[in-house]
Amino acid sequence: MESSRKSAQLTKAIDSVTASFERALEVILARVVVSDPPIAMAIAYSGGLDSSVLLHLATQYCQRRSISLHAIPLYAFHVHHGLSPNADAWLQHCEQQATALGVPFKAVRVHLSDLAEDGVEQAARVARYAALGELCRTHGVRLLLTAHHQDDQAETVLLQLFRGAGLRGLGGMLDLHDAHGLTGGDVLVGRPLLECSRKALEQLASALDIAHVQDESNADTRYRRNAIRQQIMPVIEHTYPGMAATIARSSQHWQSAQLLLDELALIDLDTCAEGDALRIDAMATLSTHRIDNLLRFWLQQQGAPYAPSSAQLTQLRTQMLAARSDAQPALILCGLQLQRQAGALVALTLRHASPPNEPLVIQWQGEQSIAIPEWQGTLLFAQAQARGICPQRLQSSALTLQPRSGGERLKPDPARPSRTLKNLFQESALPAQQRPWLPLAYLDGQLAFAAGLGMDARVADAPGGVTMHWRGEGSG
Repeated sequence: MESSRKSAQLTKAIDSVTASFERALEVILARVVVSDPPIAMAIAYSGGLDSSVLLHLATQYCQRRSISLHAIPLYAFHVHHGLSPNADAWLQHCEQQATALGVPFKAVRVHLSDLAEDGVEQAARVARYAALGELCRTHGVRLLLTAHHQDDQAETVLLQLFRGAGLRGLGGMLDLHDAHGLTGGDVLVGRPLLECSRKALEQLASALDIAHVQDESNADTRYRRNAIRQQIMPVIEHTYPGMAATIARSSQHWQSAQLLLDELALIDLDTCAEGDALRIDAMATLSTHRIDNLLRFWLQQQGAPYAPSSAQLTQLRTQMLAARSDAQPALILCGLQLQRQAGALVALTLRHASPPNEPLVIQWQGEQSIAIPEWQGTLLFAQAQARGICPQRLQSSALTLQPRSGGERLKPDPARPSRTLKNLFQESALPAQQRPWLPLAYLDGQLAFAAGLGMDARVADAPGGVTMHWRGEGSG
């Protein structure tokens, strides 16, 4: 009797997951422009439990649909990171499972190197989505399905909360992401399992004997998501049972609030837009909160790969909106070069694929910052707490920015000898790929400043003088 009851409960759970998946997928497909032949789909298939269940459900769905409606081509795409000693075995497993289901399987290898431990998680995510996007384009796939579920959504919301994110971040993952920057922007990302719990997926995998692999890195709590999953969520669940579903429900409320803000931004954009630019005088009539909301929305429309921080928005308003009417300030922000031209804010794409190899001469005239689009950054000037460059000398002399040529020495500490830039960079936490984009500033032919490292004490010899700092595009 007890066995029959458990069997009935398990069957009900399986049917519930299947129904939830198919209902969500139908909603996603209804929002996608379906052409003739029908849109092709692909599963982001890692071989783990979640993506294995997703592949199983999607295969069943496509098989049933092909009987009554147009068939939907389905692929299984796998990304081999090479981070685990088991990566080769996982690839082989995934290929075998996809072949057994009759699903075309494609894999791509990506390589990650020279990464700090806390950077592996994000670097792997970026590389994975980029590789999946390329696979989609190669095989004519427009809709990529991922196996993110209800517990993943709760973890994402908590991560964003701990980062101090705004409404868009707290909204978590969308069921259909039609502008996913990491895939290249032209690939739709659908998540039809967001209403399903991890426990329900585990029950389905067990009941249907779905083979899957175990990623040992999921137990490594040095990664933030794993720490939240294993150390924080169980504590919350103990006090608030069912908290994943509750947090996921809150994320939907935040998504709705963000949609309302986007609608408000469209209204303000209609008032303030002049072509692709924003009229400064029209924005000046809005409240600060509406200006910030409009700027976030407009920057996204201009192709910014990420949203600006609150500090960046404050800087943007201060330098662009509050500048003199005859000023033409410029700022590198969110992967774009922003300029004020003829009373309007315009955004230009950064076109430089590699750092300059020729000296660039600039003239400081007392500004707090000078945008250097050639170097994809901004040179900042501030009054020194102790010693800096004499302001009169800095104004009367040409400041030359140029790349490293080898053998340069910097004296950051007046009490210690100079050291080679090579040694200083090796001791710094600066990623190697960023270093070519960090210019050297020479004053009267003498090295005065090395971006990322600081001032040379031999030049910064005036009490209360001027210090220089560097902010690369994308930094906060």
